[in-house]
Amino acid sequence: MGYKRINITIPEDDLSKINEFCQNEKLSKSFVIREATINYITQKEKERRLQTRRKNIENAIRIQDELRKKSKFKTNKTASELIRELRDKDKVFRNE
Repeated sequence: MGYKRINITIPEDDLSKINEFCQNEKLSKSFVIREATINYITQKEKERRLQTRRKNIENAIRIQDELRKKSKFKTNKTASELIRELRDKDKVFRNE
């Protein structure tokens, strides 16, 4: 893996904190900035995946609610409750 040199602009106060941290930890600024950047990107990707997952779940719940409204079964029970109820009835018929 090759390296490229870049120029960045940051506030003087932040640079002072970075310099002090690097000196105390005996790390290079390049290493600290590289690690911080990778951690930032990883965290943002994780947040994006979580947000997408939440949207997908919300969409699935919305679709499930719409289907429930259209269903011939008029009940306030959740799908899980209905499934449990059907399983329990099936167990009774099978003498379990």
